[in-house]
Amino acid sequence: MLVARTFTMLLSSIVALNCYAKDLQMSKTKTYCIGRFLVDLPADAQINGQDYRYMFGRIESEPTQLDAKLFDEMVERRATELRETYEDEGRTLKGTVSATPTAKALVTSENIFGSKNYGFEAYWLAQHTLFTLKAMDMNETVFQTRVLPKLQDRLLPHLKARSPDDIPTEPGFCLKDGFISNDGTTPQFEDAAITFKFVQWPGVLVSIETTTVTKPGEPALLQRVDSSGVWETFKDVVSQVRTLRRGQRAINGRAGEEILLTLPTDGGYRLHQFHWEAQGTEVGNGLKPTLTVELESGMTRENGVPARPRLTDAQAIELFDAVANSVRPRPVIAAKVSEDQIAAKAPLGTLAQTGTTCPQTGWWTCPEATGNEIEGGGRQRFEAGTTMPAAQVLRKQSLIERLTGRREKYSVNTVWKLVAYDPTARITDQEGGDKR
Repeated sequence: MLVARTFTMLLSSIVALNCYAKDLQMSKTKTYCIGRFLVDLPADAQINGQDYRYMFGRIESEPTQLDAKLFDEMVERRATELRETYEDEGRTLKGTVSATPTAKALVTSENIFGSKNYGFEAYWLAQHTLFTLKAMDMNETVFQTRVLPKLQDRLLPHLKARSPDDIPTEPGFCLKDGFISNDGTTPQFEDAAITFKFVQWPGVLVSIETTTVTKPGEPALLQRVDSSGVWETFKDVVSQVRTLRRGQRAINGRAGEEILLTLPTDGGYRLHQFHWEAQGTEVGNGLKPTLTVELESGMTRENGVPARPRLTDAQAIELFDAVANSVRPRPVIAAKVSEDQIAAKAPLGTLAQTGTTCPQTGWWTCPEATGNEIEGGGRQRFEAGTTMPAAQVLRKQSLIERLTGRREKYSVNTVWKLVAYDPTARITDQEGGDKR
């Protein structure tokens, strides 16, 4: 992609502007948390874009004025829309999963060419931020045995809000406006990418990405560049490309490769394409992902052509090196669990009545979940020390209620039963879902 992008830019850059530089200022920096890593940028750098994907797909975030009640109503409206859709016509509701009152997922399915296409829509409300993750295109067996347990145990209960300046000390994954607590020892997909721009250097973008390996043995950076075939195809133009630096480069214990190029333009000035990459070697290891740092100039346009760099080659190298050298794993402090806490675990099968104090953090169910749809799901996660709630039983909708979007429920004082510890709970079938 680097080489293809390089020559696309090279062939389209026919410009004539005067070059001038501005002093590089790296005396003041700001630290950013991206995935499981930290990186330092000049204090006046501005975030140009961010993208975070975790386990099943992209997690989006947006500011919201919703409170817990309005959040619940929003999720229920969406659930009603799904219930009213038949599988042959679109996605329909198959069940619900609830970790907390403000962390819920709707299980969906659709018939596509005779096969069930499973997926889910997950929603979190945390400190006036709404997080969403939507995924589909899974067969029923994979969803029930592999996806649903991870969603319920390892994702839903563990996402919380985070301010941009907050650098967590516990193990986990930083994303835009949020943080997912996780020790990173279980293989899974993770990808975090962030791009910065600079007011004093229009058109200069610095990008950092960390992504888990999905396929071992992929060619390294320089091998990909040399074997691309572009060099031979565009050999007349390639002869004008200058290599400022190329070769092996280790940063903070990670072996990597780099290539720093400048590209000619008909305007008499050159554009920068700098790239450093350290490949991950273990599939799904979030603690040893592939790390990438890029610096590119000419990425915005002035008068219809790529903006002329306002920093010299030396300044571009200084900026690139400063950012790349700062990429490092985020230090964490593992939470200590005392022997008393371990010994205090309540046995599975423990019962707790509505209104009493929850004796054990974990997943609980109630008799009403058999044959009924329970608001929040047939199994629900309760924290030790909280008050055990009443079961909110959803009535079956009449045709008129389906058309109007109404759904009645009634409260039942019940006896909850502990069925699984957090985070080892598993659901293998819908409990109390719409069975039509």
